[in-house]
Amino acid sequence: MKISLNWLSEYIDLEDYRNKLNELSDFLTKTGLEVEDMENPAQHWDKIVVGKLIEVGKHPDADKLTVCKVDVGNGDIKQIVCGAKNHKQGDCVAVAQVGAVLPGNFKIKKSKIRGVESLGMLCSTSELGLSGDADGILILDPQSPAGEAFADFYKDADIVFELNVTPNRSDCLSHMGLARELSTLLDRPIKKPESSIQEVGKEIGSWINVDLKDSEACPRFCGRMITKVKVKESPDWLKARLEAVGVNSINNIVDITNYVLFEYGQPLHAYDYSQVQKQTIIVEKAKSGESFTSLDGTEIKLNDQDLLIKDGQRVVGLAGVVGGQNSGVSESTTDIFLESAFFKAEGVRRTSRAHGIETDACYRFSRGVDPEQTLNAMNRAAYLIQELADGNVQKGHIDLYPKPLSLSCISIKTEYVSERLGLPVSDSEFENWMRRLNCSVEKEGDEYKVTPPVYRWDLKIPEDLVEEYGRLHGYDHIEENLPILQNEPTQHVFEFDFTNKLSQILSGLGLYQSVNYAFIGEGQSMEIWGSEKQAQLCGLKVSQDAIKIINPISEDLKVMRESLLPSLLKNLVHNDHHGNSVGRIFEIAPTHYKGEGGFAEEKKLGVAFWGSPEGLWESKKENQVVFQLKASVESLLKKIGAKNWRWDQVQVKNCPPGFHPGQTATLFYEGKVIGCFGTLHPLLKSKYKIRSQVAWGEFNFEHLSARQPRDPKFKSLPKFPAVERDIAFLAEEGISADKMGSEIKRAAGPLLQSFDVFDVYQDKDLKAQGKRSVAFRLNFQSDKETLNDQSVNELRDKVVQSLCQKLGLEIR
Repeated sequence: MKISLNWLSEYIDLEDYRNKLNELSDFLTKTGLEVEDMENPAQHWDKIVVGKLIEVGKHPDADKLTVCKVDVGNGDIKQIVCGAKNHKQGDCVAVAQVGAVLPGNFKIKKSKIRGVESLGMLCSTSELGLSGDADGILILDPQSPAGEAFADFYKDADIVFELNVTPNRSDCLSHMGLARELSTLLDRPIKKPESSIQEVGKEIGSWINVDLKDSEACPRFCGRMITKVKVKESPDWLKARLEAVGVNSINNIVDITNYVLFEYGQPLHAYDYSQVQKQTIIVEKAKSGESFTSLDGTEIKLNDQDLLIKDGQRVVGLAGVVGGQNSGVSESTTDIFLESAFFKAEGVRRTSRAHGIETDACYRFSRGVDPEQTLNAMNRAAYLIQELADGNVQKGHIDLYPKPLSLSCISIKTEYVSERLGLPVSDSEFENWMRRLNCSVEKEGDEYKVTPPVYRWDLKIPEDLVEEYGRLHGYDHIEENLPILQNEPTQHVFEFDFTNKLSQILSGLGLYQSVNYAFIGEGQSMEIWGSEKQAQLCGLKVSQDAIKIINPISEDLKVMRESLLPSLLKNLVHNDHHGNSVGRIFEIAPTHYKGEGGFAEEKKLGVAFWGSPEGLWESKKENQVVFQLKASVESLLKKIGAKNWRWDQVQVKNCPPGFHPGQTATLFYEGKVIGCFGTLHPLLKSKYKIRSQVAWGEFNFEHLSARQPRDPKFKSLPKFPAVERDIAFLAEEGISADKMGSEIKRAAGPLLQSFDVFDVYQDKDLKAQGKRSVAFRLNFQSDKETLNDQSVNELRDKVVQSLCQKLGLEIR
């Protein structure tokens, strides 16, 4: 939110901070209102001085240019060519000398303009970073001292702070609100804006009737009738105020409602009275299917949770969010009905998110406004319309407030505050800060009864007051002390330790950890898994009916995720589309689904690989990414000491739609299937326009942690040498190397320490026969004796015989 220092200074005296802007910025940040940026045009005014026009003549070769002789102090006369028309001899102006750098990094250099030398520039307000007309140069007071630095002379420059206001401090989303906060912090009085109204004409009841049917969603509704207004351009001071906070001027009526919005934090709406049917305003809930056209022409289908403002025949506003196309002020408007209302935050927030509408009004309503300022803000706007639009404010006003709001009393002791903050807190100091917060404070014995003002809805429990006291008193008063440890630290939960262990192992294998929202778009899990049964065959649980979020952030984050893969897919698509063509990521997080007894949770490990590094020695084989992922998962299993696991290829008919049939395998671990991995299905790859090879997988974390932790056991290094034998088999293409390996392990017996596939070969002839050559390297070793050739050859022959008989292989 942008805050103008000039505007703020109208309500609280901050003159002593004019030359200590950084101190003011740090002060606000320390008290919880972070200053993200500060716009100070004076910081660009180096080498800009006050100048006096000694002579103004015509340019010899250009009718629209003038050649000026300018006194820039101490008798130094500069020749400057100027294109403006609003200056004359004797005027005092702002002169940017050679070497000055104006806002926008515009450098002033010595130059020739149409053949005439120019040694600077006469500046307009916009060129100086000020609001105002860019066509003419800034004319100063005739008595201005030539040669004085413009930054020292010009005191009307506005400084704009960009504040990051946390959602719980909606009371600071206005200049009056921030002035009230500074009044608390600095113990200075506030000056309230002028709002004296001269009422004329008929009573409000003869103009309009308001029926507040839903006082729960709209606890307070105020209105005034103003006639004979003149819709025209706003005065310069009003334009400058709005421009400072980033709002464009429209007309004086709309500008006044925007001005009061940023002044009081209270949204207002001005209705064209001639468009209000039957002179009636109704506040009630919408009916499902009802439609509404907003000010910008967007048609919105409403639901029964939306609160509406209606006239006698139609919808004229979506309460707290946006006005209707049929109710706005136009150039032909003469009479207006001015609305100022308080709408409950949760209702406005729900409607805003449901329809994807974000306005300045709903930004404030959805965070909570001050119901006590509803009438004051309306009267302030009526006063300004009276002054700037010549409006006649009719007698009386509407103020429907059937159940005035108040906050509950909080009981607290200063000893409690002291214990929580770790510093001594006196009764007088505590009372002082609470009263400066505008809280009602009563003391009963050693206990305080504190009732916050209604605009501080975030103060509900004793801990809130503790935090508020610490913030106001200053956290820098709290000394650094190590806590006294009287007990041994609690042991870590196994799940926490095992999660960290997996994260460290995967990071060590070159993967980056991904952290995503627990929400995804509706149907995204089923796009990958197809059905509950297909996911179940892979050892994972999903539900056809995902758990929906009651109040979703957006359409893409509408349901609780049942799988980690949609989030990882979003990560890899974003990276791939932004030029990061190689990536290795993982995520460990809980997923949620609907079980038989209600909602259930299943923690999972998800991995995604895409692309291959480019380099002279890098292999360019197809499908290498899926084998790299497989190798990483196998390394993970080995590092956690996993036993009894294998890969089983998924049958084409059972393959989930997010995986490539024939390139997908499940992990069988400790007697059950606990997940799967494979290549991304080509249709998904095409849909998301992914250019790289992609492999991914998901595994059940709970089952992966079975029989963990496995403490490593020491085994003496072998005393006897190992013996290797290489065997190459001719096998049908349908027989997997994994299947061959299982039979090798069974046939070779305990002397087989390890085996690996070191070559797969297939030429044209073998391909025509539907065969391929697979070569294994077997490693035999005994811990009791040195193996001789005869015993090793016998084991090799046993392996060959077994594979040839049981799998129909041939020796190559």
